[in-house]
Amino acid sequence: AAYQINDLVSTALAAHAGVGVPASLQYSIRLQELVLGIFAVSVGTVILPDLSAHAVNKQWEVFQKLLLNAAKIIALVTVPATVFLLCSGEHVIILVYKSRRFTDESVRLTLQAFQWHIAGLFFIALNRILTSAFYAQSNTKHPTVAGITCFGINIALAAVLAGLMQGGGIALALTLASAVNTGLLLWFLTKSDSIDVRGFLVSAAGFSVKMLLFSLIAAAPLYFFGARLYAPLAEYPRIIAQGLPLFISAALFALVILTLLLITGDSLLTAA
Repeated sequence: AAYQINDLVSTALAAHAGVGVPASLQYSIRLQELVLGIFAVSVGTVILPDLSAHAVNKQWEVFQKLLLNAAKIIALVTVPATVFLLCSGEHVIILVYKSRRFTDESVRLTLQAFQWHIAGLFFIALNRILTSAFYAQSNTKHPTVAGITCFGINIALAAVLAGLMQGGGIALALTLASAVNTGLLLWFLTKSDSIDVRGFLVSAAGFSVKMLLFSLIAAAPLYFFGARLYAPLAEYPRIIAQGLPLFISAALFALVILTLLLITGDSLLTAA
């Protein structure tokens, strides 16, 4: 709920940030929510019953292992998605939204917000997983406190950054507030003697850093040579000119990451 309220407040502040900014924020946030809805919400919904059962039975070792695997799955999806969309965000926006009414200026404003929105994808998705850990233990107090704190930080930062960076500043405020929310949830987890938060954090952070490194390696060809995929198809209809190169680049990006995971013998991949 705090995330949704943050979205509403951000939209209200955007009305004073410039012409077209409120609409660009909405276009941007919808793209971000598409990824969140497919993966983060699904994973959080699936693991909650199992987490609750392990909590009731005091099976804390199994509880932590399930939570850690869920966090790694989130990193496996959102970290590469973030890097890929930072490289190809403009093409995604053109493919999905571009029309006579959605002009080049609309693309620019939406991309400005989207780059900062998508930077917070991992934190927002991880928050859904961490919140499930609290709910499984019948603890709604700490997620509520974290959410309210996140809400306050988002408002304060958005009010300041909107004047400096327009829609990008408002999107950045939400990303920073989400990162703080993640930190608070992890800190609140340390209050529980049943979970080894330090071990969880070290393992999850190590895997996330590895995924970031793999994603940067996979993104390097796109960054330097990606434009060559789009140039030959520039005169074709949008669905071909943008969609086909985007599909090819996404497939190559995923293939490189998958290859790196196989080469390193990642336990999460081999277990799947």
